[in-house]
Amino acid sequence: MSVTRYELTIRVRTASPLHSGGIDEVVNRTEEGRDRQTVVRRFARDGRDRPILTGRSVKGALRAACRHYLSGQPDAGVATVLNPAALRRLWGDEGKKSASAPLRAACLTVHTVELCPAGADGAVGTDGAAGAAGANGAAGELPSRMGNAIDRYWGSVADGALFEHEYLPAGRPLEIVITAQAGLPDGVDVPAGAVEPATPEQVETLFELFLGLFRSERIAFGGRQGAGWGRVRPDARPDADFWTLTRAPLGSCDDLVSWLSGGQDTAGTITPVDCGGPDRMRITVEWNSPTGILVADPRISEAELERKRQEKEKRERAAQEAGRSGEQGDVRDDYVPARQMRTDTAQGERLVLPGSSVRGALRSRASRIARTILAARRAPVEDWSDTDVHAQLAGDPVLVRDLFGSTEQHGALTVLDTLAVPGSSRLIPHNAGDRWTGGVAGGALYGEEVHDAQWGDLTLELNPGSFSPRADVNRRRAAWCLLGLVLAELAAGALPLGSRGTRGLGQVEVTGIRVEGGPSLGVEDWELPAPSQDGGAGAGLAGQILDRLRRVNKGIAASPGAGDNWTGWSSYLCDPEEACDE
Repeated sequence: MSVTRYELTIRVRTASPLHSGGIDEVVNRTEEGRDRQTVVRRFARDGRDRPILTGRSVKGALRAACRHYLSGQPDAGVATVLNPAALRRLWGDEGKKSASAPLRAACLTVHTVELCPAGADGAVGTDGAAGAAGANGAAGELPSRMGNAIDRYWGSVADGALFEHEYLPAGRPLEIVITAQAGLPDGVDVPAGAVEPATPEQVETLFELFLGLFRSERIAFGGRQGAGWGRVRPDARPDADFWTLTRAPLGSCDDLVSWLSGGQDTAGTITPVDCGGPDRMRITVEWNSPTGILVADPRISEAELERKRQEKEKRERAAQEAGRSGEQGDVRDDYVPARQMRTDTAQGERLVLPGSSVRGALRSRASRIARTILAARRAPVEDWSDTDVHAQLAGDPVLVRDLFGSTEQHGALTVLDTLAVPGSSRLIPHNAGDRWTGGVAGGALYGEEVHDAQWGDLTLELNPGSFSPRADVNRRRAAWCLLGLVLAELAAGALPLGSRGTRGLGQVEVTGIRVEGGPSLGVEDWELPAPSQDGGAGAGLAGQILDRLRRVNKGIAASPGAGDNWTGWSSYLCDPEEACDE
């Protein structure tokens, strides 16, 4: 056996924002008398302070995707070659080292991915007013996005739950380089008890699986994947594949020279595995908002306020030089309205309704529905008035955690960002009244800028493979019923999106719902347009959703540990190890 060295280069583009943590700074939020602040969660950096996606992060995503594919119904030929023994050779031995059984390292090396390579197309821009110095990406500047968590009891922003993530926008090119070495030099034997090296067939089959997983969009990188982040798509060049593979035998001096010269191009000798399409249920909600949607980015307003402050200082200096008195008053008297969050795309700047914002609204409503049912059945319901928001999330009923996740498990539901082209906008001013004089309080003018935009469809994805291993088919269908009830409330106009919902913003009119991939959960696909009526179209659509949920509920066997009085999907609201009844 001789040694063969491989180098696989895969070209992809981000299909959604991508964030991978690397540099975290902790903010002291215990000090009193200080405004709430946040520190950006940044990518890891290389020695030149440029953001990178670490090889370890990429390798973990590749390994997880391969494990998920092989645990399902894989291609028979692929499963035969990539058997458990072969995977040990490829990914490395995870056992414990001993004198009789030494460990073998992985034969694969996944190299660091540069996020802002010099001279790359699709240079990184800025998100709204954030970031700005490195608009060309040369300085390694990336945009960031802010978010927060809502207290489920009080309905307001939870204390200490403000966060900000640096991210790579959608449409940016990435080049993933993987090297591998197969075989052993001639005359070298494998030590007794050690794992044998991978063979060329195993390496090439694994590479073919990588390409198939990328082509079927089953690989995502980084965090916040519940909000649809981290997705990538193949970036094929004209008249070329999206990958390049070189192979170089290293059995002789001439082979070594050939390798140093670039090796042999073997891209045409491998064929991506047919992995099918994404194995997810897809829910598409067609909608509009008669009132407008607002998810404010405070950095845009802060940047505008700073600009106005500088302009005022400039006018004051000019007035002083001319011998006039400077302008008086606080710059904040000339208020800056809250403005909608924006993001950069390949088509230009767009308004964005973050998937995390929609997902949070859906989770809050799902938790309310579940807890209301539990309370009606006299099951114990925890008092959340003094409970930290993270403890609230951990204490959600089990179906809510199945759908949206917790600190112990990944949620099965993903909500993608929704975009809109900036159009006409209107300012909605407000003020606070002085309770003593009855007039407007000084410096209490505020407001919002609301765009009358046509938003894209809301897109939700339910991944059956992301449910808890303890969740059988009945529990998965129960989770779908709970999500369906939330969608029914959304269709009825009872679930606003975004902020300022108590002031009339965020109202939703659903005009149609389409469900594809339902058989993966054992339910039928839907395509429900809103009824053509003079009024009550939303209520009519909500009724159609409930009718289909009743059909699903009839086929759900009650949870064995729920108690005698529980039937259908609601019997799975409690943890299987706990009884629902008192």
